[in-house]
Amino acid sequence: MSSTLYAKGNPIYVDNTTDLSAAIGKLVTFAAGVPAVSASATVPAVGLVMDARTRTSVGVTTYDNSIGILASMPAPVRVQLSAASAALSFGDQLMQAADGTVTKNVTGQNRVIVGVCTDKNGAQPGDLFEAVLCDPSYATY
Repeated sequence: MSSTLYAKGNPIYVDNTTDLSAAIGKLVTFAAGVPAVSASATVPAVGLVMDARTRTSVGVTTYDNSIGILASMPAPVRVQLSAASAALSFGDQLMQAADGTVTKNVTGQNRVIVGVCTDKNGAQPGDLFEAVLCDPSYATY
């Protein structure tokens, strides 16, 4: 489908202001256009660090970050499971953790749901695994 209303061909934001090289697979928020690893389990994240590189040449350090905007990525992506999470199976819902990672959805608490595990092998705590991300939504049941 083609339209003159499309602003760009993909939902990837390229950032060169911040060192996110240790945050691949983590959720981010933005403040004044600058990304930071999400530090809240209940404030919805906006994006996911898909790739991040730091380069130094002739004493100058530059950053090259690719951040996918949640709910607009056309295919599964790699997400980092929290070290404190239970193991995941295919189809488990994902909730946002307070360190930019995700955890297995647990009922009975206020939380932000951000996606579904689509890794056929599931995932163990600390793993990068395949998931489909959605628009963050609050759950309280």
